[in-house]
Amino acid sequence: MTNYNDMEQTISEIRTVMEEAEAQLDNSKRVQPGDPVDFTEAQRHLQEVHLELEKLMISANAEQRDQLVRVEQQIHQLQNRMILGI
Repeated sequence: MTNYNDMEQTISEIRTVMEEAEAQLDNSKRVQPGDPVDFTEAQRHLQEVHLELEKLMISANAEQRDQLVRVEQQIHQLQNRMILGI
């Protein structure tokens, strides 16, 4: 079973990465878009936290897994928006 503090810390880190990725997505939509390297780096960070989340899900109980699945869905939605540029 996953330690509650470990799970909360991981989710907090994931949310930080997601906020950074959202900022890069917003920057890319501007007339003068942000740095493409930063955008790519944000996508890479999203993928890294997604892999970390999958590892955490293995040892999570049913209730924790439910919460982690919701976070995973949010990551997927953000990744899709970044790919589509919307």
